[in-house]
Amino acid sequence: MPCERKPMRYGHSEGHTEVCFDDTGRYIVTCGNDGDVRIWESLDDDDPKFITVGEKAYSLALKKGKLVTASSSNTVQIHTFPDGDPDGILTRFTTNATHVTFNRSGTRVAAGSSDFMVKVVEVSDSSQQKTLRGHEAPVLSVTFDPKDEYLTRVTSWPLLQKTNDVSNAASLCRLAFQPAAGKLLAVPVETRVHLYERGSWDQVGSLSDELLTQVRAKLLLNLEKHYLQLKLDILIHCKKKKKKNLTECFGLVYSANVLVHLK
Repeated sequence: MPCERKPMRYGHSEGHTEVCFDDTGRYIVTCGNDGDVRIWESLDDDDPKFITVGEKAYSLALKKGKLVTASSSNTVQIHTFPDGDPDGILTRFTTNATHVTFNRSGTRVAAGSSDFMVKVVEVSDSSQQKTLRGHEAPVLSVTFDPKDEYLTRVTSWPLLQKTNDVSNAASLCRLAFQPAAGKLLAVPVETRVHLYERGSWDQVGSLSDELLTQVRAKLLLNLEKHYLQLKLDILIHCKKKKKKNLTECFGLVYSANVLVHLK
């Protein structure tokens, strides 16, 4: 099936950018290297609401009217959504917060940082938090098991090139569990997606496609009987063009659904 080029628009300054929909699918929410979070009502929204959370914004997560962000201000901040009103600071690190995620119920937030630490915070009472130490590199990614039994995080696995700075990481390695049952964990590594079995954590499969140049963003899993449906956000190419002292990024990103038979 051929890729279809969709309309694109300027969202943030050059550098790392993240994007997600809210729970209803009405809003597109982005954050970027300019330190802003923008709330778009559509692709044609010429005046999106914006929130400045730091010099750089590295990650965001949305759940049940709460927006949390990880930024270069060394904090994980929380705002109301979609109003964008400040609602306090969930936790602090000694250096950049790099990734945030909600658990399935929206009651807890996990956050990773470049200081090699992960914190798990209760949304209703931020004084209730746990700190996970012992990592040997900046934390690239964190994700909750849908059953709330495991918290998975990535620094420098044997699968990934080691780095001391998240901004230099070849992949952000955003993980994803299969929803509800959580039987499989998907891990993007270069141009492949490795699948690991819950509990044993043995690798049970690997997916790839000749069109993939890099798996950059989100993985969504759905398991029905003996079939795995894998939804990928795939970066095909990106080139830059100088125009009036601005760097405009042109790229092609598309979503692919892959149906795999599990023997």
